[in-house]
Amino acid sequence: MSEQQIVYSFAWFQPEEWQKLKETVEDPETLDDTYQEWRHNAESVITELRNDGHQVKKISIKISKLLDWCELKGLKPNGKARSEYAAFLAEQRSK
Repeated sequence: MSEQQIVYSFAWFQPEEWQKLKETVEDPETLDDTYQEWRHNAESVITELRNDGHQVKKISIKISKLLDWCELKGLKPNGKARSEYAAFLAEQRSK
């Protein structure tokens, strides 16, 4: 029996989406101050996970679609919802 490989789904934002994210989420204080800072930190985490032998997929997030999904699910667009949305998109893409 082979061990199931865990694939980490990492919410990935483009610069213009990052600005929308900062303006629309209820927890902007949990986000890095700038896109450059966020991207640097995100790349560091991804590199660390990959160095530990994990698979990581960057899941590109459009804020308008994230907000629609949150509304549909009755969720606030916070960190937990963003993680769930990235996992949801990853699952949709693997079908």
